Amino acid sequence: MLGYAWAQIRAYPVRLTAVLLAIVLGTTFLAATAVFTSTSAAGLRAVAAAPLSAADVVVDLDPEAADPGPEWPDLVADHPDVAVVAPYHARTVELLTDDQRATTNVYSIAAEPELRWFDLEEGVWPSATDEIIADSTTLEAAGLAIGDTVRLVPSEGEESRVTVVGAVELGFQPLTGVQYQFYASEAYFAGDTPVSALGRVADGASASATAADLTASLPEGLGAMTAEEQADLAADRFAGGSQQLELILLAFALIALLAAAMVITNTFTILLAQRRRDTALLRLVGADRAQVRNLVVTESLITGSAGSLLGVATGVGVGYAAASMMGLTGGGLDVNLPALGGAFLVGVGTTVCAAWLPARRAAATAPVEALRSAPLQGYPRFGVVQVVGAAVALVGVAAMGVGAAAGSLPLAIGGGFVGAIGLLVVLRSAISGLIRVVDPLLRRMGGIAELAGANLQRNLGRAATATLALVLGLGLITALTTAAATGRATIDSDLRDRYPVDVSARVDSGSVGPGTVEMVAEIDSLDMVEAVRTAEVEIGELGAQTLVGISPDMARAAGADELDEGGTGFPVMLVSGDQLAVLGAESGRDVDLVVGEVDQTFTVVSSNLATASGEVAPVVLDDVMDSLGTDTDQGMVWGVAGPETDRDELADRMTQVAGADPDIALSGALSERRDITEVLDILVNLSLAMLFITVVIAIIGVTNTLGLSVLERTRESALLRALGLTRSGLRGTLAVEAMVIASLGALLGILIGVPYGLVGVDAIVGATAPLVVSVPWATLGLVLLAALAIGIAATVFPAHRAARVAPAEGLSGD
Repeated sequence: MLGYAWAQIRAYPVRLTAVLLAIVLGTTFLAATAVFTSTSAAGLRAVAAAPLSAADVVVDLDPEAADPGPEWPDLVADHPDVAVVAPYHARTVELLTDDQRATTNVYSIAAEPELRWFDLEEGVWPSATDEIIADSTTLEAAGLAIGDTVRLVPSEGEESRVTVVGAVELGFQPLTGVQYQFYASEAYFAGDTPVSALGRVADGASASATAADLTASLPEGLGAMTAEEQADLAADRFAGGSQQLELILLAFALIALLAAAMVITNTFTILLAQRRRDTALLRLVGADRAQVRNLVVTESLITGSAGSLLGVATGVGVGYAAASMMGLTGGGLDVNLPALGGAFLVGVGTTVCAAWLPARRAAATAPVEALRSAPLQGYPRFGVVQVVGAAVALVGVAAMGVGAAAGSLPLAIGGGFVGAIGLLVVLRSAISGLIRVVDPLLRRMGGIAELAGANLQRNLGRAATATLALVLGLGLITALTTAAATGRATIDSDLRDRYPVDVSARVDSGSVGPGTVEMVAEIDSLDMVEAVRTAEVEIGELGAQTLVGISPDMARAAGADELDEGGTGFPVMLVSGDQLAVLGAESGRDVDLVVGEVDQTFTVVSSNLATASGEVAPVVLDDVMDSLGTDTDQGMVWGVAGPETDRDELADRMTQVAGADPDIALSGALSERRDITEVLDILVNLSLAMLFITVVIAIIGVTNTLGLSVLERTRESALLRALGLTRSGLRGTLAVEAMVIASLGALLGILIGVPYGLVGVDAIVGATAPLVVSVPWATLGLVLLAALAIGIAATVFPAHRAARVAPAEGLSGD
């Protein structure tokens, strides 16, 4: 049986190309996930262990412990088994250059060369308080070079001007959570208490014994461990996020394998239909059902093994390349052989399982079929399996809705997955019904459209399965883009409610510089800009406060109409919810307050405008501020953007403003929105890139369905050519078939994907903010156009083959 199966493959290798490609792509994804995971884990450990690579023991200061003073590393140096010790400092500062402002970490470099964990590539080691070095990646990203001078502003203390005196090559990208990282001598941190101390033990001493002895002898709050143990702990902390990414990659790999299984099932169904008479002849000469079934399974086993082996080999390179792009290859290539073996077995198993049902059908072929000249055509029926699938889909969708309403993400995800499985079972019959509905329209169009409709009707099951793979890929893409658009709209709405002004820049004392105010005012996307007045005053039970005075125009632009309305005749003061609680009043009530030296009755109203500057600051109108007789500055600049403003571009402009004026602090919706949307964009783009594999597999399925149908209809095509149908007419017939499949796949994908995306995003953000539905119609239009392009692209090779059929072939025998 093995020899006969191999002969079948060798006789018609092209017909199994789709199976080979589908399983190669699926197993490539799975193997790449395994290699990416193991390589990135090794890289994370290398990153975590790098600063400790030159040390034997590490002593950490408990951040909750009392400050032991900057000289506490001397206690470690006094241990007889410790040969050399270096304090380890870390300080977070603001980096200021001529055109940017960025959060930066500065780390200390050991004075002792044997405790330095990297080599100098260019320049000199820093020694003075005003000298720093950086890795080449940081220097390039910050636009700096050796000899450049920058300003570093700590959260507390004075600004310092430092010069870049050297460059190092780390071999990886440090995972610090900030934009840049620099290194300075211990002199830069004079007066700071070290967070750790790194030590080398004397020759012959045990690192673990020394660490245990240090822990026992050092004061409370200081704990020692070996550098290797510390590196393991740091790697475990980093690995949390990578494990989540691994699960996401694994989920998309399984989706790709599901699409591959659909293509494989459809391919074997078509191939076995074409070999119906051969199969019947085998039955006629004595082959039983088990032998016929085993023949098909053996073919799938050989093809699946070859495809899985090639996919695993390709996946190793793809996984390493992905880890390299993310800067996680510091530990080199790490291959998890059991995981790769599992990927190979999953690929083979997927192929065999997908071919099992067609194999069973082939085994049921009766010997009398050898006498038939045309295959029997079947239609997908709505039977018991479909009824169960419909019930499962209803239960899953209901669970997803309940999860979204209750804010339970696990329930929503689980329900969505169960519902999707049920839909995939039901949709094949539903798609067949839709193709029947389309058929009358194609008949009315006549010509090649009518021929295409007849071909689809004869092969409903094949067309439905090919369409189903497209529904899977395009539906998931639709769900992701809908969820992303709705998520952004919800975030923007929530931020507008919490931050009535889009831009807020403030200084700690005095007024914002006129140049800064002018820079903000020159931003075209801001409809309203005002340098608001501020006064430092005592306000009754609220104590010392920064009181803000704004114009009626700014009040209306920020949506604070209540400042103008009053209602009781008393001036209005906008306060935060916490301040309202301190005053013991309800929003809209009149309260007697002493502001500075003036007794005044105010109508206090709770408003987010009181926190627009990033700090709590009550707000009144300008004329009220004048009546209080207090000295004022213009300590803040507020800006309100138009509804169609590009928020990302506005954030970039404000970053430039902040870089030009180190005295201002930015707050408002922009910074928070940028942080959220950057993460959202990364996740969505990564997911779309991974779903592209599923769409490619679906394209292979459509192409293969059409290609094998061309082979099956060779005589029919030849007869049509003999009757006058041109080559372009044959190509047009295939194009119409593909367009119907692609259009149905896109439309069903959109119809299913949009509600799935909305329910999914509601489960994530619904509990924190009211959902603002935003359907990305333009993107969905592109999905539909892309589907049509997929349909046309899928006909290129089958149409070329069909056009080569000569009219004389219609006169030949079977």
